[in-house]
Amino acid sequence: MVWIALAGGLAVIGVIVWSFGRDASRAEGAPPERPPRGWADGLGEDARVAFLEGLRAYQDKVGPLHLREDHGLLAVHDPPRLVSLHLLADRFAACGPEGLHDPEETVRALVTACVTTEQPGVLHLRPGWLGRGEVDGMDRRAFVEAVREIVCPGVAEGVAGRFADESAGSLVVTLAAEGGDAGNTLLLDLARVLDRYEKLRAERPGMPARALLRDVLFRLLAEDGPGLTWTEPPAERHRAALLAAGQPPTERRPAS
Repeated sequence: MVWIALAGGLAVIGVIVWSFGRDASRAEGAPPERPPRGWADGLGEDARVAFLEGLRAYQDKVGPLHLREDHGLLAVHDPPRLVSLHLLADRFAACGPEGLHDPEETVRALVTACVTTEQPGVLHLRPGWLGRGEVDGMDRRAFVEAVREIVCPGVAEGVAGRFADESAGSLVVTLAAEGGDAGNTLLLDLARVLDRYEKLRAERPGMPARALLRDVLFRLLAEDGPGLTWTEPPAERHRAALLAAGQPPTERRPAS
């Protein structure tokens, strides 16, 4: 996939939130102090307005969306998908006058492509993950909390915001900008974390649960494997910040 670089500083954009309309359990952290990078920086004012109109039309005619500008993220309700706003805005900008002329159909086609095909910047989630079951004594909520505390402890340096959606099975972690380096947002599919956990558990039956889960998550972060993506191509410091945050306190070193 070709990523198109965004230009300029942060755009001043009103916060727009559209509800999923679902009864989901979400564990919220503090919202980021500032967006990781203005997702609409590559759009002129007319294009930005047209893009948002296209998203509204999608919600009205296709299905619920949840726009989280603070995380640079669009969540699709059915089927459950997480989509980078940076990716969508870049592709909308690349459509040129056609997008401005017919934003409804342009945005519908762009979102549909992401709903259909998982790719960098797009995460497909699995409904019904874990269900009422347990793994190593952890029900779904406990598993979500265990993952969150390993990937982004509450005091993790550089983490600007985070939230988990227990029902959809996702964890979202936004890293703050640092100096001239933009921030970024990690998208994690907990169903595929669980798949990896169960596979490794079969290979290491005596390993403590938390150590096993940390091993799974560190491998996934280091490899950028299936079940993990970012709203923008990650710099090495983005991975390093989360890998450092997830280490036990006695092992933590500053991220380079």
